[in-house]
Amino acid sequence: MDDATALRRLRDRLADMEQLRLLVLHGSRASGTQHENSDWDLGYLATAPLDPGELHLQVTDALATEAVDLVDLDRASALLRFRAARDGKPVVARPQGAWTEFVLAATHFWCDAGPVIERAHDELLAELAP
Repeated sequence: MDDATALRRLRDRLADMEQLRLLVLHGSRASGTQHENSDWDLGYLATAPLDPGELHLQVTDALATEAVDLVDLDRASALLRFRAARDGKPVVARPQGAWTEFVLAATHFWCDAGPVIERAHDELLAELAP
């Protein structure tokens, strides 16, 4: 099954999962650099408590593969959120504007925190160097 068909099946499968606010495809499949063994990198946001196991089951069933990396974007690192916002493709976004809200929030946070995080990372690496 090609990616476009798989994503349509996924959207259809998740249509009734009302608490799912956003599902974002990121990584190699979003950028078009996937190979035949690439996994599916997906991030999600929910408006109410969501059983991640049930969501994972629905996703793997719709995509017909176990090769799925599913992350709660509320708990993800600032860098992952930023990259998903910059390079990702919304699969599910509700209500209208949810994707734009996520992109703006993730980008704004990364612009504020990114330089501090990168500086701390560089300092730590310098301390660890022989």
